[in-house]
Amino acid sequence: MKRFIVVLSVIAVMVLGIAFVVNMLPERQYANMDEPAPVHQPILIETPPNVPVQYVGKVMLGTMSVRLLILKHCPDNIADIDADEALQAANLAESRGLSIEDIGNHRVDPNGRTDRAMTWMTVPLDGLKKFVSEQMKVDAEPGDTLIIYTIGHGGGDGSLMRIGQRGPVMKMLAEAAEENGQKTFWWQLSCHAAANLPDITTLTPRQQELFCMAASSPANEVSYFRTQGEQFQKMFVALAEKSEKIDPNQDNAVEAKELKDFLNNHVKAGRGDLFWAADPNYIVFGWPDLANDIPIREADGTTGEYPDRYIPTPIK
Repeated sequence: MKRFIVVLSVIAVMVLGIAFVVNMLPERQYANMDEPAPVHQPILIETPPNVPVQYVGKVMLGTMSVRLLILKHCPDNIADIDADEALQAANLAESRGLSIEDIGNHRVDPNGRTDRAMTWMTVPLDGLKKFVSEQMKVDAEPGDTLIIYTIGHGGGDGSLMRIGQRGPVMKMLAEAAEENGQKTFWWQLSCHAAANLPDITTLTPRQQELFCMAASSPANEVSYFRTQGEQFQKMFVALAEKSEKIDPNQDNAVEAKELKDFLNNHVKAGRGDLFWAADPNYIVFGWPDLANDIPIREADGTTGEYPDRYIPTPIK
């Protein structure tokens, strides 16, 4: 009997010890802590009560216009922290010349628990695509860029918690961009963020003209929370200040190769290697100053050398 009691005591201590160790695991990684929920359930979009109806944030940058849509696909409060830090980065940039209004964030939750949750179709990703497509229309302007910032757990098998595989998610976002003619930048925060992420050249030619993406970590590495806010801050402030670091030729357009170099040299070594666009000349932010690209011709048809932004005066 005593031996039986001793055995039970040892088992109880082991169980408590395991529970303690699991409870003490750091909550700093966006690794998949559980299997992604099957996407055959209705996808719900939950909007916090303090977020205004027009919840796509708009950032004006002179000749550039950037909007920010944040989608959280995990229940953890660390996702809220990362979302808030992205908004704080934009707010800081406001003091450097940005005009920011109604920036908000939303939780993609298949088990939405608020009256404000909106239920869409049960076909995998169709509901989320409809939601994203509708947000693309909010305060849209010709040539602007919509940054879709997704936050949540991810796995090395290519899964994103609660919304499925990265490949279909990428395709869904690119299709929404094509349907709306919307220049779209998918910024993904998850562990193993590049795992099973298809090459961007697998998209249709039109989608490649509208879509680019960035991942927070290579396929074989985890991602940590409270890292992306600082990166957003550096990018937004550089845009606001029209810095040569992000726009070396000062043509009011940030091309993919320019952003890649900026991320590598001024944000974090190797960060630009996790940014992809189909064409290095793809314009991520803004558009070229086309007026300066039009040659000035004299009456005899010849062209001359004129200073930048020179405006010729007609002779009466």
